[in-house]
Amino acid sequence: MGTLKTVRRRRAMIALLLPVLIGTAGCGAGEKAPTGEPVYGQPLAEQFHAATDATRAAGTAAFVSTLTYGTTGGDAVQRARGTQDYERGTSRADTGLSAPSTFPKGTLELLSGAAPEGEQALATAGDDVYVRNGRSAWLKYTPEAVSRFGEATAEVAGHAAGDAAPYSGTLADLVPRAIPREAPERRADGSRVYRVTLLPEIAGELLPRHLRGAGDAWGTESVGLTVKLDAEGRLASASADLAPLLTALHDQGMLVGVKRLRAAYELTAFGEPVKDGGPSDGARVEDAGEVLAPVATLKAGRCAATGGTGLGTEEIVRPVDCADRHDIRVLGQVEVDRSFPGQRDVGSGDRYGKEECRRADAAAPKDWRRGAPYADGFSVQGESEVSVSVTMDGKPGSGTETTVKGSYTCYLRSA
Repeated sequence: MGTLKTVRRRRAMIALLLPVLIGTAGCGAGEKAPTGEPVYGQPLAEQFHAATDATRAAGTAAFVSTLTYGTTGGDAVQRARGTQDYERGTSRADTGLSAPSTFPKGTLELLSGAAPEGEQALATAGDDVYVRNGRSAWLKYTPEAVSRFGEATAEVAGHAAGDAAPYSGTLADLVPRAIPREAPERRADGSRVYRVTLLPEIAGELLPRHLRGAGDAWGTESVGLTVKLDAEGRLASASADLAPLLTALHDQGMLVGVKRLRAAYELTAFGEPVKDGGPSDGARVEDAGEVLAPVATLKAGRCAATGGTGLGTEEIVRPVDCADRHDIRVLGQVEVDRSFPGQRDVGSGDRYGKEECRRADAAAPKDWRRGAPYADGFSVQGESEVSVSVTMDGKPGSGTETTVKGSYTCYLRSA
C-alpha cells in the first residue's frame, strides 16, 4: 500500500509539471533572445569599435548628452536632447544651458559662450549644421561658411556628423578611442559595464572650444570613463569624471569656482521612427555664408544684429539696415602699427587699439547715436601682435625695437 501511494503521488506531480514545462518551451521557440555575439565575440580591445558599428546598425536612436559644472552655488548643465538617424546621417536636438540663480554669475557668463542664446534647436545633415532660435529660419552652416568665418564657428561646426554618430561633440565620439583592458561587469539583463580611462587631452575635447586653452598643460592624470553596452552590444550610456581637467583650467583662471565637472551620454529608443522637425520638414532655411559677415568687414556707419547666429560671439553678425532692429553700429575699422626702441613689455597691445577707437568715436557723426538706445562709450574687438626685432648692422637706427601691429573694430552697442 505504501508503494502504491508513492507511485500515485509521483504521477500526479508529473501531470502538474508537464504543462508548465511545455509552456516554457513554447515561449522560447517563438522568440529569439537578443545576442551581442557580434560585439562580445570580438577580442576585448576591439569591442568598443564593434559596439559603435552595432549602434549605428540600429538605424535610429534618441539621445541625451550633458556636461555638468558643479559649484557651491549649485550645478549648471549644458544639455542636448534629441534623435539621430544613423542611416541618413542626420540629427536634431534641443540644446541649452540651465543654472540656478545661486550659480556664480561670472562663471555662468563664461559658460554661455557655448550656449549663447539659451534654448535653441540644432540639426545636422552630413557636414552641414543648422541652428534655429524660436520660430526663426534655420541658419545653415556649410563647410564653406565655416571655412570663411573660421574659429568663430567652431562650437557649432563641432556637432557636424562624425564617424560615431550624426550628432558629434559627445562621449559617443570618445568611446571608440578608449581601449578596454579588463573584462566588463556582466549584468543580469545581458548588458555589460566597462571601466576604462582616457588621456586628458582626449577628454578635453568634450569641453566648449573657448575652454580648451589648456593645451599641453592638461597634465598626466587620466580621466575615468564608464561605458555600458546593452544585451545586443549597442552603446547604452557613458559617463566621465572630468575633474582631472579642472587643475589646468584653474591655473589659467578659468572655471575657478567649479569643483565638479562631469559628462554623460545616454541612448534609448533604438530603431524607433524619428520625427524630423528639422530643416528637411519644409521650414525656411538661410545660408549663413550669404546672410552673415565678420564684423571686421563692415564699414563705418553699418548696423548689425548679433542674435540668431548660434555662435555666442560678436565676431560674426547679421548686417541689417540701421532703421531695422539692431544691437551694433560700427564706428570704424582701425589699424595699430607702432614701434618703440628697445625691448618693451607692452602687453597685448589692445590699449593701442582702444586709443584708435577713441579717435574714431570722437570723429563719428553725432546722429549715429540717435538710431538706437546705445550704451555709453564704445566696444572694441580685434587683436594685435607684438614682436621684437634686433638689427646689428652698425647703421644709424640699428639695435632692438618692439613693434605692435593689429586690426580692431570699434562699435556702439545697444544698452
